[in-house]
Amino acid sequence: KNMSWQAYADQLTNQGIAKAAVYGHDGSEWAKSAGNSATGAEAQKLLQHMSSNGTSQITYGGQSFITLRNADGQVFYGKQGAGGITAAKSGKALVVGVYDQNLQPGQCNNAVENLAQYLTDNGY
Repeated sequence: KNMSWQAYADQLTNQGIAKAAVYGHDGSEWAKSAGNSATGAEAQKLLQHMSSNGTSQITYGGQSFITLRNADGQVFYGKQGAGGITAAKSGKALVVGVYDQNLQPGQCNNAVENLAQYLTDNGY
């Protein structure tokens, strides 16, 4: 694993996000936080779900999430109980954050989307 990418996953967990990851647009894993059991296959399905504006439930890290927002192919919001998932695409990457009841959804959305924008601004 590339340590510089790992720093981005850690940056998200340092902001209170329970599980974080960065993938390529092909679903290849660039970095993943400790305790994130999600698979590359789940990342690929999430990417397909986003590009097709899917409305069904999606599984990530073995958890099933209800689709809350998935309209533009760039940002996805999912919910499960008091927690949820945010995914945002940059130019070349997919940033994913999973939050629990200890974090407000908006905080996860901001952290994930800001990182995706930062990566886009820096050529990724």
